[in-house]
Amino acid sequence: METPVLELENFTLTYRGGNNAVRGVSFALGAGECLALVGESGCGKTSIARAVTGLGPDGLSTTGKILFKGEDLSRASERRWRQLRGLDIGYVAQDPFAACDPLSTIRDHLAESWLAHRMTPDEAEIVRRLDAFGIPEPQSRMRQYPHQWSGGMLQRACIAAATAHNPPLIVADEPTSALDADRADSILRDLKRTGAAILLISHDLHLVASHADRIAVCYAGRIVEIGPAKEIVTRPRHPYTIALRQALAHTPGVLPSVLPGSPPRLDKPIEGCAFAPRCPRATAECMQKTPALLEGVACFHPGTEEEDARPRPPRREAYAKREHPVIAAHGVGRAYGAFTACAPTDVTLEGGEIVGIAGPSGSGKSTLLRVLGTIEPASMGELRFGFPTHPGKRLRGGTVQKAGPGVVMALFQDPTGSLDPRWPIWRSVTEALSGAGHTPRSERIAAARTALASVGLGHLDPLARPGELSVGERQRVAIARAVIAKPRLLVADEPTSALDTAATANVLHLLDGLAQSGTAILIVSHDRPLLSALCDRVFSMEAGRLIGADASSSLSEPREIEGVSRI
Repeated sequence: METPVLELENFTLTYRGGNNAVRGVSFALGAGECLALVGESGCGKTSIARAVTGLGPDGLSTTGKILFKGEDLSRASERRWRQLRGLDIGYVAQDPFAACDPLSTIRDHLAESWLAHRMTPDEAEIVRRLDAFGIPEPQSRMRQYPHQWSGGMLQRACIAAATAHNPPLIVADEPTSALDADRADSILRDLKRTGAAILLISHDLHLVASHADRIAVCYAGRIVEIGPAKEIVTRPRHPYTIALRQALAHTPGVLPSVLPGSPPRLDKPIEGCAFAPRCPRATAECMQKTPALLEGVACFHPGTEEEDARPRPPRREAYAKREHPVIAAHGVGRAYGAFTACAPTDVTLEGGEIVGIAGPSGSGKSTLLRVLGTIEPASMGELRFGFPTHPGKRLRGGTVQKAGPGVVMALFQDPTGSLDPRWPIWRSVTEALSGAGHTPRSERIAAARTALASVGLGHLDPLARPGELSVGERQRVAIARAVIAKPRLLVADEPTSALDTAATANVLHLLDGLAQSGTAILIVSHDRPLLSALCDRVFSMEAGRLIGADASSSLSEPREIEGVSRI
């Protein structure tokens, strides 16, 4: 029998502080096979990925084995890991912004794939790889810096760097989270064409079902179900996998079901089945004993999706029309020198309305959102607001109008960059409240605890710092910060791209509730089914221009307001 490229044997991983992130995981990955690890944020997926690449932090303790082509790497030296990374094991990080040095060009980022092994960078190969992964004009654009690229383009550059030497094993941690559906499919097809064994970390069940050979569903540091991808997606047996399926957004105008409860804390002992407190099938036996992984499922009472079906929420209500818009723009556009990122556009949003914009990476979605959110000045056109503003800092192209604290809130695509790493999370969550007068520290911590619970993070310590959280948890902290302010306008750039299926369903209900209270929401996303489920109307953007609405997602018809057409 051929030796697996990668094999974990009863592997456990504990962080400094006692967080048991991985608890007895075993699996094998053969040459050319793609195994996807799916599950909620904090379930151990990324911890496994980092362990397999030797990128864990100091103070890590492990037991069990990590076998790469038969070689046990569980106690490998850093020198040995440096020899393997890049040449034998390629790694695609979850956060493309954090993976790139902001002071180095994209070309320098890819050149590191050669320099790290004392090789001369191959300029022609760098250009060829960027072109192969869909980067336009790679010869000139590779001289740009990370902040000049969209998140999706930067993710593709990171994938090009990880595959530079055609390694036999590629560990890809959410490699498509910043990409549109078509580009995500293309990227995964390109990864599979390399012939490498792929350990794919993802929360997108639909996507991995089309590309992975097998899926392993993780919960609280363990694998609870594993098997062929299509069987896991179409005929799940573990109650947790069934709940993840039901949390998917797929019906226009209908929000997905919410998975009740929260995952257990992993810094404390877990008695019985970790999923039992959230499971509709739990019995006394489940509370007392931990089920073994037998015949692909770790459950005493496996079932079917039909048996565990929950009633789907009703169709969401259309927003109540207001007399005056929250924001109205006429001929608004944004140019950077000779390059027009967003062509002149007429935009109006009313309170309580949710408008979605979809489109490929680099199409100008984020640029338009930042202009409407008063983060950047418009190069042309006029913006009018339904709330008091004052002139902000004078920038090239115009002056950014500023609203009071919390009136306009933004959710950025990069959750790590939007949180101060030095602040405890309670301070970030309640930052908008600090502008409304002095609020005692104890009250802000209590308010932060409530806001965190509303986004499924009730188990987090408000005194923790962003570095102690997963990327998905950091994104939910950013969402809690936006929601607690009860803003008049919320602009959200890919707010769920770093979130798992269950957390996304929870956030969609949260955003819907915020809109029902009167907040206008503009949301940019690659996920069209998500936008169709949440938004009153969905529009597309291509090459800097807004194009027609998706009529199937409309809950109300477009109309004219004060002579300015709505999106």
